[in-house]
Amino acid sequence: MPAKHSLKDAHKVIAMERVDRLFELAEGVFKRHPELADRYIKLAWKIKTRYNIRLPPELKRRFCRKCQSFWKPGVSCRVRINQGRIITTCLRCGHVARLPLKPKKTLSWRTHYLGS
Repeated sequence: MPAKHSLKDAHKVIAMERVDRLFELAEGVFKRHPELADRYIKLAWKIKTRYNIRLPPELKRRFCRKCQSFWKPGVSCRVRINQGRIITTCLRCGHVARLPLKPKKTLSWRTHYLGS
């Protein structure tokens, strides 16, 4: 049974490498062929969902979750900072993504359990 899990983990590692490479390709080709960059993002999303992979935050913020188009600030999306949030608007579909400017504060186990 452990061999099956290690094989599954190996597939996830390979899938994450492919997703990362597709994002790199999308960045490189966006200037000349934006539609090809969008296709790379759609392929990356397909791989991510097939292998149940979580994207790192820096990759999550580089495409629209609604229309799956590659975001290049100023070209395909508008980025604003307002009231402690980063607001990114997709210029293709109009979807608005709001992210907190400051990361969540994590509590230590001591304050979580002891309350002090």
